Amino acid sequence: MHNETQGHRRLTAVLITAALSCSFSAFAGSGYIPSDHDAYPSGVTSIPAVAAQCFACHGPNGQAVYDDWPSLAGQKQAYLLKQLEDFKSGARKHPMMAPIVANLSDADIKTLAAYMSAQAPAQPRPESGAGQTAKAPASAAACMACHDNAALPDAPFLHGQRPVYLAAQIHAFKTGARKNPTMQAMVQSLSDQDIDALARYFSSLPPLAPGKK
Repeated sequence: MHNETQGHRRLTAVLITAALSCSFSAFAGSGYIPSDHDAYPSGVTSIPAVAAQCFACHGPNGQAVYDDWPSLAGQKQAYLLKQLEDFKSGARKHPMMAPIVANLSDADIKTLAAYMSAQAPAQPRPESGAGQTAKAPASAAACMACHDNAALPDAPFLHGQRPVYLAAQIHAFKTGARKNPTMQAMVQSLSDQDIDALARYFSSLPPLAPGKK
């Protein structure tokens, strides 16, 4: 009876080992298990460890899911770099961003800007309905001159950003809470209705085509 039990256990172990070997082979195409030392396949990149702390607010891979936070994915690299540097220096103030960037090195900031810029941008979620672009207000033409232009690295793309976030930033420029001489001059004459219309319009626009960036 004892020998029979041992034999049953050995048979079970052999079957489990065989099943695991088949599983790994089916998953990877061979019995080899990749490690951190292997090169990533073409088109696959690792996520920098420093970026993990950004996802809670800015969304998976920088695609924002909360109204108060901007999407960073697909944004101009130079713009992201400048904003991170400004948060660290205090030139741009934000109670949550300040302590986060305080401990980032210059290399960390460059890594974040490069990584987020390379990610696929978020698709718009317009309030007017899925797939519908809001009507362009007259004031949008002046905005497009800079914000639709890849040649101006300091002017961020606004396409697909959350309307609540966009409106809050325009109001911040108007009140002087956020500093930028060009923006402050541009938005001073805008009414609250103008600002809401601009925010809804740009939030409804799809990301720019890769060739236009």
